[in-house]
Amino acid sequence: MATVQPFQIPGLKLWFWSADHEPPHFHAKRAGEWEVKVRFLLEPGEMIEVVWANKRPASSVIRKLTRLAEEHRLELLEQWEETHRI
Repeated sequence: MATVQPFQIPGLKLWFWSADHEPPHFHAKRAGEWEVKVRFLLEPGEMIEVVWANKRPASSVIRKLTRLAEEHRLELLEQWEETHRI
């Protein structure tokens, strides 16, 4: 498991699975509350997929994840490709 390098958000764990499936995405998790996939090459309204949630992610956190993923798309794609290189 590789951590997301382009940015961090306090209180969240952000990572790539090295053998994960397309399309390019990373995971974000607030321990014990929720986990989402962030498909950073999609449009903002389609970017976030809730994987599981005991408590729905706050809209402010979703907005921040979306904004940072948009701002760092190139770096995220480079890291995705590096992480998934055979």
